[in-house]
Amino acid sequence: MRRPFLAVAVLALLGCDKPAPGPAASTAATAAPPPAATTEAAPSPPPPDLDLPAQQKALKCGGDAKSGACGVLAKMATCTAWNPIVPSGDGRWLGRGWLVEGAKTTDQVTLVRSRRVPTSEVGPGQLGARIAVTDLPKQEGAAFEQADRAIRAYERADVPPHGNPTLDYLKQRKDWPEAAALRTAGGGQVYALSGGGAYFCQTGRSLLVVQRPASGSAGGDGLYAEVWPTSW
Repeated sequence: MRRPFLAVAVLALLGCDKPAPGPAASTAATAAPPPAATTEAAPSPPPPDLDLPAQQKALKCGGDAKSGACGVLAKMATCTAWNPIVPSGDGRWLGRGWLVEGAKTTDQVTLVRSRRVPTSEVGPGQLGARIAVTDLPKQEGAAFEQADRAIRAYERADVPPHGNPTLDYLKQRKDWPEAAALRTAGGGQVYALSGGGAYFCQTGRSLLVVQRPASGSAGGDGLYAEVWPTSW
């Protein structure tokens, strides 16, 4: 009487055992997904050189311009390439700027800084430096008041008086509106991604700057400056 019960029990136990997966199934289960394709960001095309004739026409510059915004553009016609990566890694410049807004031109004390940065902070096609262009505000008191004296010394290839408060301010300043930079298509100018774009080139010991307004306004609006190195 017990044989049928035993036979049913044995068959039930055998039915619980599932067959092991074959080689194909095992391979499919353990195969790792293919790695995602990675691509490096392509460098942006370099910007064109500053269109000097167009800027001179917009400002109605004469052929013999030697001062102000037109004087800066005249010097840029024969300037040379500038290397923003200075030996110390932190270069600072001081000079005169002319801010053009329509029919109005305002003089300002212009400051420039170029700071070397590691390659990990540089985008494709960019130079290994961050460049800042700003002004010296009147609220800085003696530093603003003595700026003209220091600039006049640089203009005549002299050294400003020792202890000049403008140079002390420039040396100690820590807050700078830095921007990435790259060379222009022609290779003779440096272009910083600040405002509507800033162009730099060198003439002798001075640095020439043309910064377009962030508003993107047409014409000759912008900052035109000539600055001299105070530390490099």
